[in-house]
Amino acid sequence: MTMNGSEYILEALRAQGVRCCFMVPGALNDAFMPPMTGTEGLHTVVAAFEGGAAYMADGYARATGGLGVCFGIGGPGVLNMATALAAAKADRSPVLAISGEVPTTLEGMGGFQDASGAALDDIAALRTLTGLSESVSSAAVLPRHLRQAVTHALVLREPVHLSVPVDVQSAEIAGRWTPVPAALTAMRPVDEDALDQALSLLAGSRPLKNIVILAGRGVHGVAGAGVLLQVAERFELPVATTLAGKGVFPEDHPLALGVFGYGGSRWATEAVLSDEVEALVVMGSGLNERDTLHWDRKMLPSRALVHIDADPLAIGRTWPAEVPLVGDPGAVLERLLALGGREAAALDAGRDERRRFLAAVRASGPGRYGAEDRRSDAVPMHPARVVTELRAALPRDGVLAVDSGAHRAWFAEYWDAYTPGTHLSLANLAPMGGGLGLGIGAALARPQAPVLVATGDGCMLMHGMELHTAARDGARVIVALMDNGAYGNIWYRARAMGAGPEALTAIDGVDWAGFARSLGAGGEAVKEPAQIRAAMQRALEADGPYLLDLRIDKAFPTPVTPWRQAMREWEDDH
Repeated sequence: MTMNGSEYILEALRAQGVRCCFMVPGALNDAFMPPMTGTEGLHTVVAAFEGGAAYMADGYARATGGLGVCFGIGGPGVLNMATALAAAKADRSPVLAISGEVPTTLEGMGGFQDASGAALDDIAALRTLTGLSESVSSAAVLPRHLRQAVTHALVLREPVHLSVPVDVQSAEIAGRWTPVPAALTAMRPVDEDALDQALSLLAGSRPLKNIVILAGRGVHGVAGAGVLLQVAERFELPVATTLAGKGVFPEDHPLALGVFGYGGSRWATEAVLSDEVEALVVMGSGLNERDTLHWDRKMLPSRALVHIDADPLAIGRTWPAEVPLVGDPGAVLERLLALGGREAAALDAGRDERRRFLAAVRASGPGRYGAEDRRSDAVPMHPARVVTELRAALPRDGVLAVDSGAHRAWFAEYWDAYTPGTHLSLANLAPMGGGLGLGIGAALARPQAPVLVATGDGCMLMHGMELHTAARDGARVIVALMDNGAYGNIWYRARAMGAGPEALTAIDGVDWAGFARSLGAGGEAVKEPAQIRAAMQRALEADGPYLLDLRIDKAFPTPVTPWRQAMREWEDDH
């Protein structure tokens, strides 16, 4: 069977299990539009901006655990995607970006929007922002390049880019796509020697007793999180998560400590920084600045740091580990769960010590900093109360997509996540405005789950037009707009600089509910805490996107006191 290049690509994506792709149309990808709308089982979403399409593909990938796909033209389209793809790389999200390019026969001749390697060279522009960026030079190599890109994205969990010239899009290709098998995409290798060393420390003849687990987003998927829960319960191991890993362990569980690091909980902070911890087992985190409370060396345990990650480059980047273990965290957890006999008894021997330690941590105070603020009746509203009311109104399986800004700290502190894949955040690169695209992608991937996007007015100025995308496609996202009339996090610093700098942070005169309605979404302003739950109910019952303009007071400091203290101490020491 023969088909043209664009048909081959769309058929391959459908066969690979992709059900939704995101695009912005343009002359250099015209040939993709017929198969985009004519391939059974494949739905195409037209975004307002190529960056929005890439954020949506990222959200779709995170919500499904599979591949997210976005299309745009080369040159301006690719460059508009750049930030979103870089954020996906920082967070290990498998996204395939496909861009149209001028015909191979016209490369470098000054053609309109020529971004080939002989001109602008957007291949090179994306090569450092993605795991792979290649040009498909002919129809003969298209199947091979596409297979390499899809395999790379799914196996290494990072974004990839293919530039496809228009003559390759229209050229005939024989044959069908054979899906990349799960045997490759679900590989779970483990360094057996390092695992034996870890087991010797934790369950050997002289085991360490006071053990704390710090789980990051690398413990991905329902399977990995499920085994983490079983291991924690079997051996009574306290579990903290990084902000990016929020949701991999149910935060209302008796063994849960909450988030450690930026926006961290009191219990996680007290536990991980305690000098009583003999072994800290880090799973699926590169221990970056936010995951380490600004590189606070007090989190290093008294005896052994066990650092487990599928990416060997993530281990030892911040601190050397006594046990560096390259391997899939889920596979390592399965080995722990399978322990029996003497090893299981050795790990069980520390149960009483861990129980005493956890009780002492919980006795240190409420799990959250500023817990009393959750009941505040202040008007303009206190963000802690707003988040509390939103969490109570959203079903337990609801998905939260969090944008970057001061609101990230409020939702980190006061929002409980219970299952993996229900807390989505561009946690590492942290570009503003991407949260709405993440939420739309997640809503289209999981239409039965309610999706809430936590964002700010500064973020909405950047990507708020994607509400039109949600409305046109019927994506049921609820936008919780934390409206403080300012670039909030920047305002905290600018006000100390004087009236001039403070004025630069102001965002005045926007009717956000009216803006939402003008794009086809629903919307209303919410000014008092008692109004939030009824407004959320209306949003949950809406047929499409719905924006809540939540009027909050920017003067309340974000709940990151340990973070500020760690920064001051680090600056004093350096």
